[in-house]
Amino acid sequence: MSRAFKLPDLGEGIHEGEILAVAVDVGQEVKEGDIILEVETDKAAVEIPSPYTGTVEEIFVKP
Repeated sequence: MSRAFKLPDLGEGIHEGEILAVAVDVGQEVKEGDIILEVETDKAAVEIPSPYTGTVEEIFVKP
């Protein structure tokens, strides 16, 4: 079963960020809590963990 991942609320009224790095590849197994993205906002660089355990099927973003 596929699940979509949407960028979580980064807090403090931040509505956008720039993707610095994608830490996973298609076909890679991930566990809930594994770092999958690094995003920079106007305030800080933030590592985004996976909310799911499973296999990465597609990646729609690039740094």
